[in-house]
Amino acid sequence: MTGGNKSSRPERLAFMAGLAVMGIAVLFLLGAGGIIVASVAGVLCLGMVAGGRSGIRAVRAGRWDRPGTWLSLGVACVATGVGGFSVAYLTGIFSGGLDVEEACVHGHGARYDEAFREAHAEEFNRWFPLHSKCNENFDLVPAWVNPAIVFFTLLAAIGVLCLAAAVMTALRTRRVR
Repeated sequence: MTGGNKSSRPERLAFMAGLAVMGIAVLFLLGAGGIIVASVAGVLCLGMVAGGRSGIRAVRAGRWDRPGTWLSLGVACVATGVGGFSVAYLTGIFSGGLDVEEACVHGHGARYDEAFREAHAEEFNRWFPLHSKCNENFDLVPAWVNPAIVFFTLLAAIGVLCLAAAVMTALRTRRVR
């Protein structure tokens, strides 16, 4: 493909969108969580952007038999999976705040049922699925959190499989030589 509009290439769009998201995330986390959290998020975003761009280029070129293709896709999937999982899980954990009763009544206008919370206390202390219910009908944890946790965990697992495929492809390439 020679000539034409280079800005319409998917890898360029993915790169520009990734840079924009990375900049916004790092600036937000720098103010909200400090330099360490912003640095970790920056590294994850950088892996997501760089790996995604390289992976898209390699897939478009049909280079499935090269370790670099699998490595790029693996880095992008793992970085996106870990970053997305962290955001979703932390959103779920901190959705009730320090005072659940205040969050229910004053924050959301929902009725707080202390008897219900005591009867189901074990459910609210589990790692997954996340819940922080005010009563039997209202949950402070947003509905998207638990499906997002599953999705980003699977995405990270796919990334690990891609990294394993990169190793296997590299070993097979070495054996052929």
